[in-house]
Amino acid sequence: NNYQGVIYQARYRQKKWVKSELLKIEDFISIANINFDFKEGVNYFTIHEQEGNAKLVRQDKELLSVEILPKHINTQNKRTTQPFISIHQNQKVLYFVSDRSGGLGGLDIWLTIVDKDNNFGIPINAGPKVNSKSDEITPFYNHNDGKLYFSSNRENGSGGFDVYSSSGSLNLWSEVDNFEYINSEFDETHLTFFSEEKIYFSS
Repeated sequence: NNYQGVIYQARYRQKKWVKSELLKIEDFISIANINFDFKEGVNYFTIHEQEGNAKLVRQDKELLSVEILPKHINTQNKRTTQPFISIHQNQKVLYFVSDRSGGLGGLDIWLTIVDKDNNFGIPINAGPKVNSKSDEITPFYNHNDGKLYFSSNRENGSGGFDVYSSSGSLNLWSEVDNFEYINSEFDETHLTFFSEEKIYFSS
């Protein structure tokens, strides 16, 4: 009755995955959803506290220090999770998932602009083209095709969580497309482009 989520790392060598190792990140109750900002050398991830709250934190890979993001990002008594760092028109953007007030219902995708001093702007909802009254989760922006990929359990899908995509940026998106050829009656989430032609996802 004391389950704990932790993060492992594995190296990819000669087209094979090498045995995984536990990635030690302080003694939080649970950690998940790691995302790398390779340019800045910073990891973003989610921590889950004893009370059940989910918060976003970042870790400097050189100093190994962990910083909980400010209160206007981590709203009290709300879930804030699944970070994804991207660059739009020379602006650093942090996408994340939250059930904070001001959304369209359930879990929504939000974003905040990060300035050159790593200060976070006021969060903005990604808008009604992406979000719905259902849950939207696991955002991933693909620079190769200029699309935001995410999962949703909205109506008229294949069943469970399906992967969708939309062209645009920030909170200005086109109508979403169902990424039909990977979706099933079960849950498809956490889509990531490993290269221009290869994707990973959970199902």
